Amino acid sequence: MKFGEKTREVRVTAVALLTYVVGAVLVLQHLWADPQGRMFADNNQDQIFFEWVLTHAARLFTHGDNPFFTDQLNAPVGVNLMANTSVLGLALPLAPITLLFGAGVTFVLIDTIALAGTAAAWYYILSRHVVTSRAAAYVGGLFCGFAPSMISQSTGHPNIAGQFLIPFIVWNVLRLREPGPAVRRGLVLGAVVLYQCFINEEILFLTAVAMFIFLLAYLHPREYLPTVRTALPALLVGAVAAGVLLAVPLYHQFFGPQAYHGLPDFVHGFSSDLASFKEFSRRSILAPDDLSVIEKMGGATEENTFFGWPLLGLVLAGTVALWRQRAARALFITALVFALLSLGTVIKYDGADTSWHGPWKWVHELPLFDSVVPTRLGLVIAPLLGVMLALLIDRYVVGLPAPAVAGSTPFGGTAGSPQPPAEPSGPDPDDSPAPDRPDPRGVLAAESSAMPEKSEGAVAVKTDRRPELEETTPAARWLWAVALIIALVPLVPTPQPAAPRSPIPAFFSTNAWRAEIPENSIVVGIPMGWFEGLDVMRWSTEGAGLDFRIAGGYFLVPDDNDPKKAAMFGPHTRPTMQILNTAANDGTVPHIAPDQLAQAKADLAYWQADYLVLPDQHNNSEAVHQTADQFFGPGKHMVDVWVWKVTH
Repeated sequence: MKFGEKTREVRVTAVALLTYVVGAVLVLQHLWADPQGRMFADNNQDQIFFEWVLTHAARLFTHGDNPFFTDQLNAPVGVNLMANTSVLGLALPLAPITLLFGAGVTFVLIDTIALAGTAAAWYYILSRHVVTSRAAAYVGGLFCGFAPSMISQSTGHPNIAGQFLIPFIVWNVLRLREPGPAVRRGLVLGAVVLYQCFINEEILFLTAVAMFIFLLAYLHPREYLPTVRTALPALLVGAVAAGVLLAVPLYHQFFGPQAYHGLPDFVHGFSSDLASFKEFSRRSILAPDDLSVIEKMGGATEENTFFGWPLLGLVLAGTVALWRQRAARALFITALVFALLSLGTVIKYDGADTSWHGPWKWVHELPLFDSVVPTRLGLVIAPLLGVMLALLIDRYVVGLPAPAVAGSTPFGGTAGSPQPPAEPSGPDPDDSPAPDRPDPRGVLAAESSAMPEKSEGAVAVKTDRRPELEETTPAARWLWAVALIIALVPLVPTPQPAAPRSPIPAFFSTNAWRAEIPENSIVVGIPMGWFEGLDVMRWSTEGAGLDFRIAGGYFLVPDDNDPKKAAMFGPHTRPTMQILNTAANDGTVPHIAPDQLAQAKADLAYWQADYLVLPDQHNNSEAVHQTADQFFGPGKHMVDVWVWKVTH
């Protein structure tokens, strides 16, 4: 490549990356305006959890805490952090940001990285290995990073939206069909898989299943065995390398303290609605004014299949147009499979259950599959459509694809400057290689839509100029361009809403607690409920830097009442807390019987509690205060909380 062309490539890439970053900041602008003073309006509970784990990750450098398990939360039993998406792959590198500016800043930063980084990663792979046109790669990357499902997941799930390693995992798997050094390729694949495990394992698992289905759909059956023989050495190297380094973390996750198996039963009911595919998400510019229309189809954080009817029409038309290309067919088939799987065990339409069973019913109880939220299977569809959009733009909006090149990956060689076309060869109606070896050209190479290899020594192969691959007419290009605009513009995301954080008690925000409560004490917030648990986590994160331990909170732990040890959210509710919760809800003060006093002592022993804290701002706090006095003796009022010190 000439110097001028290289400079232009760098400039175009820099502009693309800048627009991705600006787009992510605009989507998250309300949170960026005051990261420490605002939270997501649609989902603050997951933000609270991630700010807690970000703070915990920072403590690894200041206190030497265990990265895989903690008793700072759900004390004294603790929480298995490897089984609770502790996002160490992002939290540890950004720990200095957390220590300097607080977890709120780090949270919005990783959310920004999730969107912009995913778009940039797909742009990189698409522009270098899949399409000729930088514009096609840009739009494909833009869709992969800012699709409705990504915007929805960014509402408190930066670990799910952070898919910037997935394109590199996909590409390294696909290129295993090339002859080459197995050890180097295996180590590279193992490294990216290892890192992805510390961002999110669910997305990694879905990627593996998607790759399996894609390759089944793309390869001819007679290619299966040769492909496996070629790829297996590198796969084994990668599996061993990643497995050795992941042995301890995965042991903690599946067999360590507070390990669980499978998700709560009600989570398996979170599936995509069949009607959602034609609707626009709440964070798109064409969102319905009445959100109740789509609210019954999915919550704000799981709108994974809201693509809108114009895009559905474009995808169907594009699939028909590109059907002769095996890669395009495989992309469509894989997307269709995941769309069907995302419908769950019982298909819903317009918010109501139908009598139809979905294909997920056949696999949802298998190991690993039982830990997947059905609606998140729809997340796989967006990148598949993003790649298909890039192919469509490259072929029908930009024009005739560049000559194919040698390469055994499904998407041909590396993008670069166009080379003179090779002489046309005779037609090959099957596009298939010899049965005893993998296709030496690659998916798109075999279909005359791969890119020329720009690395030294690249050898162009002859392409088949079939009638359907002749240059698109200007009128047809305009029609496709207009169709793309109609399909994609309605999906432009609107900024995520944020609201001011509710204040935590001044007892914690002013550090007054340090005069009363020694560090590492176990603090029980009363009453103990879902929202109260989130509040107590904020006391610990925003007011104390996790310098005391808390009973309860928001997390996944094994359900002791379930013989299979499936997960449950939050701690088990002790009998004493049930009485205090009733007082908080009803505003009535019960008379405490002797057996209830004995139970309270047992509950305090279970928590190994040092202090109990009731904020003045809690609803019906006086009724809770009087009830707690009967259980624990007279409390001490400090600043804006009541404190009970437990004598052991």
